[in-house]
Parts: sequence; structure tokens; C-alpha cells
Amino acid sequence: MKYSLFNIRGAKALLWMTICTVGMVACDDRRLGNIEGTITDAEGQLLFLEHLTDGAPRLVDTLRLDAAGKFKFQPEVEEGPDFFSLRLGNQSVSVVIDTLLTPVRLSASANRLNGYVVDEEDLWNQELHAAVSLGNRLRGQMLEVNRAVNENGLDRQTGRDSLWALERTYKAQVLEEYIFQNPASPASYYLLFETVSGLPVFDANNGEDVRAFGAVATSWKFNYPKSPRNKVLEKVTLEGQANRRKAAARAQRADSLLASTPIETRTFPELNLPNADDRLTSLSALADGTGIVLIDFTAYYMDFSPAHNMALGALYEKNPGKVKIYQVCMDYDDNFWKVSADNLPWTTVRDTRCQYDQYGNVAYSPAAVQYNVSTLPTTFVIDRDGELVTRIENQDAQLENLVKKYIK
Repeated sequence: MKYSLFNIRGAKALLWMTICTVGMVACDDRRLGNIEGTITDAEGQLLFLEHLTDGAPRLVDTLRLDAAGKFKFQPEVEEGPDFFSLRLGNQSVSVVIDTLLTPVRLSASANRLNGYVVDEEDLWNQELHAAVSLGNRLRGQMLEVNRAVNENGLDRQTGRDSLWALERTYKAQVLEEYIFQNPASPASYYLLFETVSGLPVFDANNGEDVRAFGAVATSWKFNYPKSPRNKVLEKVTLEGQANRRKAAARAQRADSLLASTPIETRTFPELNLPNADDRLTSLSALADGTGIVLIDFTAYYMDFSPAHNMALGALYEKNPGKVKIYQVCMDYDDNFWKVSADNLPWTTVRDTRCQYDQYGNVAYSPAAVQYNVSTLPTTFVIDRDGELVTRIENQDAQLENLVKKYIK
């Protein structure tokens, strides 16, 4: 049988078309989603589409909006629910593409992007929008507290208490209405990784929070077994549980040390701790009857420290030779403590046997145990006769009035 040149070329063309067709089918096997809609009042602005993964957002696509403001993106989508962000200037909104790849349709104004609306039947994005709004409200409330501290004279401790109260209220609402009610929802996953001022709201090292991570991890593994986000959930949950066990073990060791620490039965418990030059310095050597001695328990890394040391300094300078200070520090950073102590005129020592939790907070201090210290700062007064006469806790404003009656 003879083949003409046409037949040979035709066969090659047919083969090439077949290869191309197979290739196109392979490409079409990708999971492609649709995110489309309209953003008004944004002519000429760039709209960015980002993929929200377990790390930093990854840029997927961009387009420049025209006067009509219409846009359409077709990103590749992971198995299971997948999250994306639309960013315009310094505004952004988060959306989720469901397991059926239902198109996400969104409309908004560039003047207030987070006021966007989605289709009424798009229940996942309706719920995500409501959940994100809670976080936005929390950020606004925290900004108001910070403004009150910085501009309106609200004291810092009251400000911190207000911030903690706001966060506790937010977390309680999120746990009740989303995470424990429907841990399989995309909103529950999203809320676990929500951040405020760059810090995560939920921490898997916290006992209540790790339960939330565990609930979502279990539910997602059952409902979306192919989702790559399951690995993230499992990793965070297991690490949190392991850290909780370690923290419990440390606390148990601290309790054991606490029970076995002998408490001095003298007028004041002796302390003999290293100073910034690593030389042991005893409390009794300072309490020689020539003046009163303040035993001050503190930590330089804590927020109250600058104001507290200023109060001590004022008292120390007004009463030269009559007031001595033996300051016991519990800082976990030895270098930071030494640099800070170098500028102080009184005796500063550090309890080098302190034990700390994973956050750097003091879990156990032999020196603090001897004086039954449970809060910082705490200051004791030893009078000229060597008697331990008073305890002062968190009263820097009243420090001079509380001490002056012992000064002779």
C-alpha cells in the first residue's frame, strides 16, 4: 500500500491533534473556580486576587478595573473549601469557594469594600462575611481603647484589662456561634487563624483553644478528607496538645520544688543571689541597722517596670543613706537584665533558679517562695532593727507615704 505525501502529513496532523486534545483534557482536570462581580467607584485601580494558604497570601492574578468595575477571576482551587482574598488598595475581603466550585458573585463599592454583598443562596460566603465582620468590630473596639490610653489619659492597666475583656467576649461568641456549633464550616476554620494587630486570637497552646482546633480538625478530616488544610489543622492541634502536656509536667515539677523548699524561720528570710557582676550578694549584709532596706521583687521586661523603678529612684534619692534597696529580679533574659541593672544605683540581684513557662512567664522562683510573693512588683520593708514590718503590692503612687514612717 502506498501513502501519498498528503496522507503522511494528514496522519501527523491527526496525531498532533490527538496529543493536543489529551493535553487539553489533562489541563481541564484542574479544579477551576469563578470569582466575579462588580466594584464601583474604582476606575483605574488594580484589583488583586490572592490565595489564602497556611502561610503568607499568595498572589494569583490582577486586573485593572474600568468605569463599569466588572471583574472575573478563574483561579485553580484546592480540594475542599478554599479561601481567596480580593485586595483593593489597603482594603481586602475574603471569600471561600465551596467543594462544588459554585461561582462566587460579589458586588461592592471601593469606598467601603467590606460592605460587599454576595448571592443570597451562597450560604458559605454569607456566613464567612458575618464571621469576618466580628473580627473587624473587635479591631475597631481595640483601636478605641488604644486611642483612649494614648490621647485621653486612660491608665495603661485599665486599658490592658479592657483589651483582654474585649478579646474574651469575642472568643466566647466565636466558640459558641461558629466553632463548636458547626466546626465543619469554612467560617470556623477561618476564625481559628484570625489575627488582630498581627497576633493570633486563638492559640493552640491554650487549653480551651486547643479544644477548638481539635473540633475543627476532626470535622474537616471527616467532611473534606482530600483537603490539604487538614495537614495544617492536624499539625497545629498535635503541637498544641504536646505543649499543653509539657506545661503540665513543668507545673508538676514546680509544685514538687515548692513543696520541698525550706522556708527560713528568722526575722526575715535570707537571700544570697548573684548581682550583675555574678558575685553573690546577701540581703543580711545590706540590713546592717544603718537604714531601712526595701526588698523589691520585680522583672525589668514587664510593662510596669520603668514607672516602678522611677518611684523607687525618687524615694532612694530623697533619703541618701537612710533607704537601701535589695532588688530581686526574675527576668528570663540574663543579658537584658544586666544591661538594665547597670544603670541603677542600688543593689540588684537575679534569682537564677527561676523556672519559666513557654511564654517566658515565671512558673517558680525560690526567692519568691521564701517571701510568699504572688504578684509583681512586691516590696517589703526591713526596719533599722532588722524586723520585717510591711508588704507593699502594686502601689507605686503611695510608695513614699507607706515607707516614710519607718525612715529615721
